Amino acid sequence: MIESKPTSETDIDNLLGEWKRSMLTFWALSLVLIRPMYGLEIKKEIEASTQGKIRLGISTVYQLLRRLEKKGFIKSRWEQTTQGPPRAYYEATPAGREVVRRYLAEVFVPGSPIAAALGVLMQKLFQQFPPGPL
Repeated sequence: MIESKPTSETDIDNLLGEWKRSMLTFWALSLVLIRPMYGLEIKKEIEASTQGKIRLGISTVYQLLRRLEKKGFIKSRWEQTTQGPPRAYYEATPAGREVVRRYLAEVFVPGSPIAAALGVLMQKLFQQFPPGPL
């Protein structure tokens, strides 16, 4: 039997951070699938769509974009701007499109086993932890 150690606040924060990074990865990849975007634009889109509840450091966004590009899920191209220096625009590759397509089909599409199970789980969790102000 494996003996467990007491869970620390750091352990809890680390696990929550992993979940948030995974969601952020899907979110950013989905945004650049819809249309090419530059890093600051991705940051602003995520922050605006959450009414500022999620705040991102620009370095977090660019680290994520570099990781996705290195793995072949997105590609970048530089474009001149009318004001300021050129910008790197990111767009999904066919592999990136496939990741989003499969994630939607396996997790979010109504009727998928995961979506159904998560729906039941959410109902039970909200009974124990009623949603309130963030």
